Parts: sequence; C-alpha cells; structure tokens
Amino acid sequence: MALVVVCIVAFRPSSHCQLQQIQAVIVGIVSPQHAAEINAVLAAQPDVVMSRTDMHTKNLLIHALPECALDLAAIKTLIQPFGVSARCFKRERLVPGHFKHLDPQTCGSVPTLNR
Repeated sequence: MALVVVCIVAFRPSSHCQLQQIQAVIVGIVSPQHAAEINAVLAAQPDVVMSRTDMHTKNLLIHALPECALDLAAIKTLIQPFGVSARCFKRERLVPGHFKHLDPQTCGSVPTLNR
C-alpha cells in the first residue's frame, strides 16, 4: 500500500520582495556572442534574478530584487571591459505585461526616471 501526500504551498509576494525592472540601451554590441558575454557578467551580480542583453534592439533588461545596487554607473563599470557603453537608464517596479523596449534612437531626447 502506497501513501501519497500532496503538499500545495502558495507563495504570495510581499511588498518587500517586489521585483524591480531595470532597463538601459547598450551601445556597441557587435554580435550575439558579445551580448551573451555582457549578459553573463550582469546576470551574476548580487540580487539579479534575470538579465537579458539583446544585440538587435540594443536593450538591456534586468529583473532584480529591491536590494540590488545596480545603477547606471555600476552597469557602465561592469560592461566597460567589453568596449560598450550604457545610456537611457530606467528603473521601476516590475509590472507583469508592462514591458516596452527603449528606443535607442530617441531615448536620450526625453529624460527617463532614475529611481
């Protein structure tokens, strides 16, 4: 006779665990491999949950815990050895389904919030 026990645990995110969405435009990516190398460094930073660097859109997207210390200066320092730069930094609370790419052509023309 086998006894099967099923345990269902529901996790409800608390306000202090609300993820942050960090975005920036990365200038100078030359190949998908180059983007992957940059992304590996950013994804390995403390309190980063997910990171994506895209060569075609020049967009960087990071999901991070609120404690994550990444700001534009830190990102620039981390990616500088790869010969690229970052601009148009944006950090806000992650709202599922509310993602919009930053336009590398116009993102510098309108100030973005740095929270």
